[in-house]
This record gives sequence, structure tokens and C-alpha cells, in this order.
Amino acid sequence: MPRMTQAAGPTVARLRLGRELRRAREAAQLSREDVAAFLERDISTVSKMETGKMTASHAETMALLSYLGVTDRATTERILGIAREARKRSRDRVPDWARTFVGLEAEAAEIRGFEIDLVPGLLQVEEYTRAVATAVEPSPDPSDVERLVQIRRERQARLTGDNPLRLSVVLDEAAIRRVVGGPDVMRGQLQRLQDLADLPNISVQVLPYGVGAHPAMGTSFRVLRLPEPDERHSQVVYLEDLWSADYVENAAQVAAYVQVFDKLRSVALDPAGTASMIQKVTGDRR
Repeated sequence: MPRMTQAAGPTVARLRLGRELRRAREAAQLSREDVAAFLERDISTVSKMETGKMTASHAETMALLSYLGVTDRATTERILGIAREARKRSRDRVPDWARTFVGLEAEAAEIRGFEIDLVPGLLQVEEYTRAVATAVEPSPDPSDVERLVQIRRERQARLTGDNPLRLSVVLDEAAIRRVVGGPDVMRGQLQRLQDLADLPNISVQVLPYGVGAHPAMGTSFRVLRLPEPDERHSQVVYLEDLWSADYVENAAQVAAYVQVFDKLRSVALDPAGTASMIQKVTGDRR
């Protein structure tokens, strides 16, 4: 299981630093207002620090650890190491709002997700990615599209490399029936789904129309399980729209998403039934 290293990148480190500071504040039974007053900052700034949207300076981190009663030397050095990584410049060549997710994805031990009408990026063939990019931006810069394709290709390496990511996906039937990029592209995409579903670390299930109403109607989401330095794991839910993204870290809310995902898996087709449906839809494309 990967641990927190410099290779994890500043995006993951910012989130981890924020969680460490929040945990220390809560352990000290202090509010964000208390921290804001101590730092002479507004509450929104403290909130951004704790959610990984901005990074505290070295001086602020040192002062905060002292103020919050973190005196253990090993703990202090570990948090300061995370803070140093968080302040580095990100090398992710993606939009600012997406960088955190790319960093989290690179570090995650497991991702579980539900998609309504789109094949997830980690499972897309290049032609499918190009078709989606063109649909989102009707007159895209070709170099931007190819950059996106390259980034996706690099991210997909996590599925088959050393210590591969565990990926469990539930796709609404619309995701395999919507013809993206034309019949030929869609046939290739469906074949790709079948090939990846054969890997031991990947699970693909289709939620058929016949299920009717279900608890995630109208909502795509991903649950990422992240390894912590002390061998524990934390989970965060990722939600995305056209121009932005949001992260859910509240334990009760994350648990609710996990419960919904488990429900979706229980009513979706099993792997054999999913393969059969994908084969049928592929045949319909001929």
C-alpha cells in the first residue's frame, strides 16, 4: 500500500495537511473562529486551509501546531514534512479545479464510482475521450484535446502498473447505450470495458433500466479510499459538474455515499450479466 511520499504530489499533500490541522483543532476543542482570530485571518481562509484549497505558510503551520497543542516531535516533523510538500508547485497539467482529484486519484488505494451516462475516464479509449471533449467544447483547440488524451493515458497506467488501483464501477445502462463518437468508436469502447473487467482489480457492473428508481438517480459520484501515513485509511467523495468539483469528507455523509454505492452494486447486473449485456449492445452496433 503506498504511503505518503513526495511522489504523491502537492495536491494530495494539501488535503492531508488540511486534515491534520482540522484534527488537531478539533482535538483541542477549538473552533475555526478561534484559529482565525489567532492567525488574524478570516474564517474563510481557515476553511480553505482545512479543505486543502490553500496552504498555510511554514510560519503559520509552526504557530498553529504550537497553538493547537501539538508538541510531540515526531508528529510535528511529519506534519511539517507534509506542509513542505504541499507548498511545492503542482506539475499536474490539468485545470486548477481538477488538480486535487488527479492528485487524489494517483494516491488512492481504491475508487468506487457510479456514472449515469458516461464511461469513466480511467476506462475510456482515446477516441471516446476525443468525442467527449469535442462535445463539451464544440470548437476545441486540437492541442488541448490531445493533451487531455495524453493525461488520460498516463492516469490509466494506474490500472495495470505495480500496486494497481482497485476500481469498482457501476454504470447506468445509458452509459453503454449512448453512442459516443459513432458506432465504430462505441464498439471499441465496449470491447475495452470487457477487457478491463477481466482484470482482477477491476469490477464493472451495469445498472439496467429495468431496476427503475434507485437511490443515486441524477447523481454521479466517486468514493476514493486514501492510505494514511499511520496505515489507516480515509475516504473522500468526489462530485463534479461542467466547470467545478466538490469534495465530501464528513464521515457521516461519506458513509451515506458508500451505503448508496453498495445498494447500487446489489441491484446491478453481476459481472456475468454485465458481460452478456455489453456483448448484446456491441452486437447491436454492427
